[in-house]
Amino acid sequence: MEMKDAIVARRSVRSYTGQPLDPLLIDELADFISGVKPLHDNIPVDVMLYEREDFHREFARSAPYRATNFAVLRSAMSIQGYLQNIGFIGEQIALWLTHKGISSCWAGMAKQKSVPSRGELPYVISVEFGRGNNAPFRRLAEEAPRKKLHEYLLNEISRPEFLPLLEAGRLAPSAVNLQPVRFLMEGDSIFICRKKPPVRYKSLDDIQQIDVGIAMANMYVMCDGNCMFVRQSSPPELPEGMIYEYTVRLNRDAD
Repeated sequence: MEMKDAIVARRSVRSYTGQPLDPLLIDELADFISGVKPLHDNIPVDVMLYEREDFHREFARSAPYRATNFAVLRSAMSIQGYLQNIGFIGEQIALWLTHKGISSCWAGMAKQKSVPSRGELPYVISVEFGRGNNAPFRRLAEEAPRKKLHEYLLNEISRPEFLPLLEAGRLAPSAVNLQPVRFLMEGDSIFICRKKPPVRYKSLDDIQQIDVGIAMANMYVMCDGNCMFVRQSSPPELPEGMIYEYTVRLNRDAD
């Protein structure tokens, strides 16, 4: 399985066999993480790999996570875009795991038990992973519980080569499966927007910014990295209830 294939194949898995992962695979993952592409080069990020016992010793949740391993993502929080950056990095990790045959899920409810030590970046979120228990990968995009593509679009597709990127963004996981990401197109640009969360989910505003980064990671992998993401100071006018996030442009060698 290639990384692109993982966009369709990956599903969020919360039940695991408990079978330990091969240490060589963990070493491969660490190597991948060391070279993973961030959305923002200027935001300090730290990704640490934990086994379950060590993770539960340091982090708390109302019910314990069942995965055998965790990728813990920390980040400086004073720079705009840090949440989207974390989503962008973490989803690339999840896709890499999928293409290696390993199940995963975003672990959004954990809290660090102690105050971060001096010099340690603040905890943001984790990706849990391991051998899925009766959790086969998807074979078809239609198996994913997602809205139809036209429900993500705020206007017509302006270029046919955008279609694979839009489909990749559509398949991205999101908190409570609210699927807040929307797309508007003008010429050679895709404007990524976010639908404001309903009042009852207002507390999810931060995590939905992570959702945006997750969708952009899917798009980045789908085009083999041949795209760029920028945040414009003067984005186009959007429908009411929409928040502008980023603009995507394909690089010339992707045309």
